[in-house]
Amino acid sequence: MDRPDYFRTALSSFATDVACGGAIRHLTNLGYTLEQIVARLDYPTPRSKAQRIMMEHLYERRVLLLQEPSPALFALQAQFVEEQDAYGRRTFRKVYIDSNSQKKMTDAPDLTMLSQSGKEAQLQTFLWKESSYDRKRDGKLTELLHKKCEENGENLCYVSCTFDFLNIDLNSQNKQEQGKKGKEETIGCLNSRQREYLTGIRWEKPVVYHRLDQRMREIIGKMYETGAYNGACFFIKTREKLCL
Repeated sequence: MDRPDYFRTALSSFATDVACGGAIRHLTNLGYTLEQIVARLDYPTPRSKAQRIMMEHLYERRVLLLQEPSPALFALQAQFVEEQDAYGRRTFRKVYIDSNSQKKMTDAPDLTMLSQSGKEAQLQTFLWKESSYDRKRDGKLTELLHKKCEENGENLCYVSCTFDFLNIDLNSQNKQEQGKKGKEETIGCLNSRQREYLTGIRWEKPVVYHRLDQRMREIIGKMYETGAYNGACFFIKTREKLCL
């Protein structure tokens, strides 16, 4: 790699983050699409750089996961930090990584009924209670998903997304035609804002897991009704996997 180009790229990324990183993360938290975010920035920011910051934030907040959600993934991880009092005495205090962030720390004690060894044993033997959606039995899909999210907490509910085809590099005429056809068949049933949201995300793997918030419940509901979606929803607290 050419060293001047490397430092120029790093400096540009740093400048972009300083100038508008906070605004991008704030607008992402509010649910804005990538296009809406770029349009609202005062600092001129290329779409690709805004997308990079947005994606990093979505992963940090665990709105997106690259691996299948599970209790093990969200279990508090214990760490010890060294502290020194006014007399120079050193002690160690146990802290836990907050399940809502891979970086944020909390010193709240573990008040759950399970011991750490009990937790580990439970996580090792984890199995999903798997079922298939049946409209006659379960009712309207969006209403069922809303109920499950209330029961589990939205932060512990996810849906599998196989939307990597939206990232196709349309360099050739053949790819353009295939990509356009695939998009129309899969997301053509969605409204413009819903389509804009999905195409603004960089789907980095064939299967990515998105938090089952209200927008995704509506998107999956519409796509399922038109036969454009098949996958699974995961409800971590109740350990349910609902296949669609």
